[in-house]
Amino acid sequence: MQNFHSTDKNNIKSICYYVDAGVANGWGPAVFSLDDTDSWRRWRRAKLGRLEAAIGVSPTPIADSRSISEDERRSLLAQIAATNMALYEWRLAPPDEDALDEMLLAFTRSFGLRALEDHRSANRNGVVRIEVAQGGGRAGYIPYTNRRIAWHTDGYYNYHGPSHCVRAMILHCAEAAEQGGENRLLDHELAYLRLRDADPGGLRLLTHPEAMTIPEAVDDSGRVRAANAGPVFFLDDSGALAMRYTARKKYVEWRDEATRAAAEHLLALIDAEPLARAVKLTPGQGVLCNNVLHDRAAFQDDGQCRRLLCRVRFHNRIDSPQEEKWRGSANSSSPTPK
Repeated sequence: MQNFHSTDKNNIKSICYYVDAGVANGWGPAVFSLDDTDSWRRWRRAKLGRLEAAIGVSPTPIADSRSISEDERRSLLAQIAATNMALYEWRLAPPDEDALDEMLLAFTRSFGLRALEDHRSANRNGVVRIEVAQGGGRAGYIPYTNRRIAWHTDGYYNYHGPSHCVRAMILHCAEAAEQGGENRLLDHELAYLRLRDADPGGLRLLTHPEAMTIPEAVDDSGRVRAANAGPVFFLDDSGALAMRYTARKKYVEWRDEATRAAAEHLLALIDAEPLARAVKLTPGQGVLCNNVLHDRAAFQDDGQCRRLLCRVRFHNRIDSPQEEKWRGSANSSSPTPK
């Protein structure tokens, strides 16, 4: 596990999203078609090269999150283009909670993130504070406890089609736990790649529009969250690969036993992935990402230190200018990998 307490700007590697011109020409929904092996092979080779180049990249230092420099922005976009995530470290600490919210929203707007999710636990600014909740509407939900959280992407229970799902988020550390609370992070495109290599038939099952259902739930106040069905892997309305997933065993229903077996195979591959990144965020550090896979270790607070992470989720994704250009020319085929 990497524990980021300091950064060295000189260690930030230059990451090129496309390593050859042919990949750029092949980008689009066809890359993720199980019938298009040529585009897939070129994309796969480039993807693994980018991921390997990104190993050990330090968090990008940000002098002022309310007004980032072009160099800072390029550094983060390069990481996101390579791995769908970027680690950063703010040098300027917010004086209070309102200032922190303002800084989070200004920072994410720098990357075109404006379509905030309307989350039930968000404050008036759209920010959710993830901490141990002793009472109220958050109490009892696993994110607001100190328990371990299994691998998942955010918003898997609130999918309403490729254009209305969680596609990006920021997870910012305001206070770290005394013990535990580490996160593992994994690019969802790499999870897709591993399963496609190992079990293309299982992958096809997980692209079914009703592959995974989160059953109806009723909270203590009587509010009902309707059952929510959707695929695990899908193409969003920009043509980018997205993932909707949870490794939890309870309160999840698979379409059939073959789909359940495919999900178990996927989890085994995720757990064994050597390119997963393990971090313990410290105050001022965070992850900006295109809703990648992540988990959380159990943790313990003490009287002096209570773990507090702030999260904002978005219905649009972060694209580099090159991706926007190439994806904009992609065809508008079915938003499900075939």
